[in-house]
Amino acid sequence: MAACFLLGITSCNYLDVVPNDTATLDHAFSNRSVMEKFMRTCYSHLPDPTNPWHYPAYFTSRDEFDWRGETRAAVMPAAMISRGLQNTNTPYQDYWSGTNGAKAMYTAIRDCNIFLESAHIPRDIDETERLRWISEVTFLKAYYHFFLVQLYGPIVLVRENLPVSASPEEAKVYREPVDECIEYIVELLDEAAAGLPDALPDPSTERGRITKITTLGIKAKALAWAASPLFNGNPDYAGWVDNRGKQLIPNTYDATKWERAAIAIREAIDLAEATGHRLYEFNKFAGGASTFAMNDTLETLMTVRKAITEQYDQNPGVLWATQEQFAHGKGSPGLSVLGNMLASLFPVLYSTDQPLLLNYMSASWHMAELYYTNNGVPINEDKNYDYSNRFSLRRATPSDNHESYIATNEVTSYLHFFREPRFYASLGIDRGYFELVSTTTNGGASFGPVIKSRSDEVGPANGHAAYTPKKIIPFESSGSRGIAGQVYTQYLYQFPLLRLADLYLLYAEALNEVKAQPDQDVYLWIDKIREQTGLDGVVESWQRAAYNPGAPSNKNDMRRIIQRERLIELSFEGQRFWDVRRWKIAQEYWTLPPTSWKTGTRVAEEFYVPTPYAEPRQVTFRDYLYPLRQYDLRVNTNLVQTYGW
Repeated sequence: MAACFLLGITSCNYLDVVPNDTATLDHAFSNRSVMEKFMRTCYSHLPDPTNPWHYPAYFTSRDEFDWRGETRAAVMPAAMISRGLQNTNTPYQDYWSGTNGAKAMYTAIRDCNIFLESAHIPRDIDETERLRWISEVTFLKAYYHFFLVQLYGPIVLVRENLPVSASPEEAKVYREPVDECIEYIVELLDEAAAGLPDALPDPSTERGRITKITTLGIKAKALAWAASPLFNGNPDYAGWVDNRGKQLIPNTYDATKWERAAIAIREAIDLAEATGHRLYEFNKFAGGASTFAMNDTLETLMTVRKAITEQYDQNPGVLWATQEQFAHGKGSPGLSVLGNMLASLFPVLYSTDQPLLLNYMSASWHMAELYYTNNGVPINEDKNYDYSNRFSLRRATPSDNHESYIATNEVTSYLHFFREPRFYASLGIDRGYFELVSTTTNGGASFGPVIKSRSDEVGPANGHAAYTPKKIIPFESSGSRGIAGQVYTQYLYQFPLLRLADLYLLYAEALNEVKAQPDQDVYLWIDKIREQTGLDGVVESWQRAAYNPGAPSNKNDMRRIIQRERLIELSFEGQRFWDVRRWKIAQEYWTLPPTSWKTGTRVAEEFYVPTPYAEPRQVTFRDYLYPLRQYDLRVNTNLVQTYGW
């Protein structure tokens, strides 16, 4: 049992108890060096957002990313969930017990508790440093609890590890009401914040480590979850009561939760801005970026892409990022990997005499309809946009002012014209440019080649033509033809876990819920985001172009506007899955049928036909939260299954 705790064996779970072996723990914390190693073990449990099959936020639904019809992908844990095959015998992505590809979060919490209970032992450590390490691990303990709450709702709170002398009955712990879970998480985060630096003393060497800004940001998000429809007055869970008679998710709405969330979000924003964080803007913060000869249009596209892919220590818009670099470019002949996630998504080929070829995984076809028009409103609400003919054909001409987006004289869908900059920065589209440094011959003034994704122009593994999530591929990546084949060199970066833009939009959401009607305080924070992407403010855009010009002045309509803005701004960043669930709008998105353009033809008139190629997923209220293994329920009869499962 001692080895289980000290080595972090993943088969151990939250029912394990602390070994009564003081000598072993004294050895594990005998000096600063081994204490630091144990702290890194606590960090190592962080769920990996670059693994799309085991991290929940990517392929568990097919409305943002799509694994298409790829047969190997279809049997991976995320794809099994997206096919409606989640179950209670062997749950997919089981972060509760650490099975089916997921990390065991209770093992992570156990290790954090061991650290916190033993951090006083080493004598060769500065007390300021000891406090910082304790605070970091306290944050991690809170974060692992929060991650479980987001997936499961009510969870077991492990305030301290059970002693070896604990009786079987003492080990039969309960899932606690979700409000109590949030309160405990906030309590831990407040405790952690007090001992952390506001910002990293040396971002270049300490990337991924926790700061006070990180802590306040996650506290804000936890309180926003508590205030959101999934956990705040959700009647679907009215019957979810444990054997103590405790209601596990409240079915009565509490407006004060949004007030509390708003205060916490603003506190996080204020500290972030006070320490120099700002929304990323290309050529203003990126080291060396001004050497590229890009026009204003291209610079706006790079502002969107590099807000994600810029190096962490050069990106003031990122508040927390992964410690590991997101992509590992090998530069070797053949299909070189783009990191754990990118390798699974879309290996990329490029050569000087062929078009850019995109393969394997893709962005969902439905994402093409998400982004605004160039007037800054949804395509179906823009009175100037020919929505009913969006699948008709149009040839790109200089008069369209699309030279930086679509190759002149190429024919593509009208859906690809007159869209906002984030559309072109985020999606690789047929007949659109895919900007890499090796595809410019004039210092970045223009790029080539274009994507050509009709039949026989691209080699998808399964024949489903689709879009590409270009946003998360750094334009500094390069491709060339080597002696033995294709060479792809990936630019390395740390994947953002928390951005300032996320907090701005979360604050707009909270203020809209707090106020009787939206006002300038609400518009301010969403307009900051829109300004960075070349759009006018919400009120001005709707008044000028929308069928319903007064929508931003209506609380319910403004809620939908803010939600769509988050889905657009944070697209492909692993955030959509969480938002769709806490808003309780999965029926709107997860039930969309997997779709592509028509395959098997190069004829444009035949190609641009939306074609469903798989059955839509059936979604009920139970799909918002993950189930527990039946085995865990048999071991601990005080646990109750997630309601509906």
